[in-house]
Amino acid sequence: MQSVHYSYEDFIKVPRSVYRLMGFETLETPKTRIRRILTLIYRFMCVGCHGLCVSFMMFRIFERKTIDSIALIMRYSTLVTYVINSDTKYATVLQANAIRTLNKKLADIYPKSMLKRRFYRVNEHYWSRTFLFLIIFYVASSAMVVIGPILQSFWSYLVYKEFSYMHCYPYFIFDPEKHSVWIYVGIHVAEWLHSTQMVISNIGADIWLICFETQICLHFRTMIRRLEDYQPTRDNDVADRQFLAQIVDKHNYLVNLQKDLNGIFGGSLLLSLLSTASVLCTVSVYTLIQGLTLEGISYVMFLGTSVVQMYMVCYYGQQVLDLSADITQAVYSHDFQNASLAYKKDLVTIIIRSQKPVELSAMGFLPISLDTFKQASG
Repeated sequence: MQSVHYSYEDFIKVPRSVYRLMGFETLETPKTRIRRILTLIYRFMCVGCHGLCVSFMMFRIFERKTIDSIALIMRYSTLVTYVINSDTKYATVLQANAIRTLNKKLADIYPKSMLKRRFYRVNEHYWSRTFLFLIIFYVASSAMVVIGPILQSFWSYLVYKEFSYMHCYPYFIFDPEKHSVWIYVGIHVAEWLHSTQMVISNIGADIWLICFETQICLHFRTMIRRLEDYQPTRDNDVADRQFLAQIVDKHNYLVNLQKDLNGIFGGSLLLSLLSTASVLCTVSVYTLIQGLTLEGISYVMFLGTSVVQMYMVCYYGQQVLDLSADITQAVYSHDFQNASLAYKKDLVTIIIRSQKPVELSAMGFLPISLDTFKQASG
C-alpha cells in the first residue's frame, strides 16, 4: 500500500488548530456566517478578559497593599514577564499580511505531486508525535495552573467540609462572606479566558515559526541532496550550468524567505529569550517557596514545558544554520571531475555565496541556535 505524503495544508493545520483555541484565525476567517459571529464573540471575550486581568494586575502592583510577601513578589514578577512575552507574540501574529505572504510563498514552492513529495521526503519533516504531545502537555500543564486552585477548593470541601474558594491569580480578592458565589464563578471564567489568551499566544507564535522554518529546512535539504547526487560532464555543459543556475536561484529564494521569517518573528524572539530566562528564574524560586503542593507541581510542569518550548525554537534555528553551511560540503562532495572549466568556476561562486550563513535571527542581534539555548538557560 502506497504511503500518504503530506500536503502543505497538513503542515499548517497544527498552528491553525492551536490558535482556534482562542478564537483566532491567522490566514482566513471562518466560511459560514454563524461561525464568524461565534468566533468573533469568543475572540472578544478572550481579549476582554485578558485586558481586565492585566488592568487588575497593574492596579495591585501600584496599590502595593496586597503584595505583602516574597512569594507574592516572585509570583507577580513571573506574571508580568509572562504577560509581556505573550502580548509581544500576539502582536507578532497580528502581522497578518506578512504571515499570509510568507505562507503563500512557501505553499507555492511546496512539491505538488506525490512523486515530488516522495523525493523531497516531506513525511520526514512532518510534525512528530513527540512534538504534538509536547504541545498538548504544554496546554494541559498551563490549564492545570488555572484549574488547580478550584480542585484544591473541592478537595478542601470533601475532606474538611469547607469550600476554600481558591482561584488562580492574586489580582482578584474574593471574600465569601461579602461576595456572591457568582462573582467567584465570574472570576474563574475571566481567569480561564485570560490564561487562554496568554498561553495560546505564547506557544502559537512559536509553532508558526517552527512550521515555516521546517519548510525552509525541507527545501535546503532537497537542494543539498540534488547537488550531491548530480554528475556533470563536459558534453552536457549547457544543461549542467542551467542546473547550477537553478540551485543558485533556489538558494537566493530561500535566503529571502529566511529574511522574511526573521522580519516577522525577530522582535518576539529577542524579547522571548530575555523574558523566558526571567520567567524560568522567577518560576523556579516561586516553586521552591510553595513546596510540594498542587500549585507547586503545576508550576514545575509549566517550567519544564517552557524550557522545552525554548529548546525547540533554538533547535530549528540550529538546523537552518547547519544546512546553510552544508551547501559548501555538498559542492565538494559531488562528482565534478568530468565537468567543464566554466562549471567548476560556477561552483566556486556557490561556495563563496554559501560562506555567509543563513540563520534564524533575533532582530540581527544574535543567531538563534543551541548555543543560544545554553546561554539563556544557563
